[in-house]
Amino acid sequence: MKITIIAVGKIKKRYLVDAMQDYIKQMPVAFEIIEVDDEKEPSGMEKEEQRILSKIKDSDYVIGLAIKGKMLSSEEFSSKIDEISTYTSKDLAFIIGGSYGFTQKIYEKCDYLLSFSKMTLPHQLMRLVLVEQIYRAFQIKRNHPYHK
Repeated sequence: MKITIIAVGKIKKRYLVDAMQDYIKQMPVAFEIIEVDDEKEPSGMEKEEQRILSKIKDSDYVIGLAIKGKMLSSEEFSSKIDEISTYTSKDLAFIIGGSYGFTQKIYEKCDYLLSFSKMTLPHQLMRLVLVEQIYRAFQIKRNHPYHK
C-alpha cells in the first residue's frame, strides 16, 4: 500500500515540514505528499479541481477531508485504514482542498469523506495532523505504546 496526501497550497512554516518529515520517515508504507497550486478566487476552483484530479489514479481509494465527513476516533481511523488495505488492493489518497473547499466532481471522486473537526483548521496545520494520525493508525494496529 502507498499513501498519498494531495493538498492544495504550499507549506510555508519550516517547523511544520520538519514535524511531518519526522512522522513520514517512520511510516511502514510508501508515503508521499503532493502539493498543487491554490487559487485566490472561488472562480478558480475548477483549476484546483483539475490539478487534484490529475494526481489521483483510478486505482486509488480516495478519502476527502471535509467538514461534512464522518468523524472517527483514532482507533476507528486505524480500523478504516486497515479495512482498506485488507479488503481492497488500492493505494490510499487523501485530499485536502483549498480555502473554498471541493467542487462537486471532487466530492464524487471520493470513496469516503472524513472530518477531523467541525472547526476550521489552517490547511498547513491540517496536513501535520493528518500525517500524525496516519502514523498513529499504524501504531495502533501494531499495539505500540505510542498511542497510549
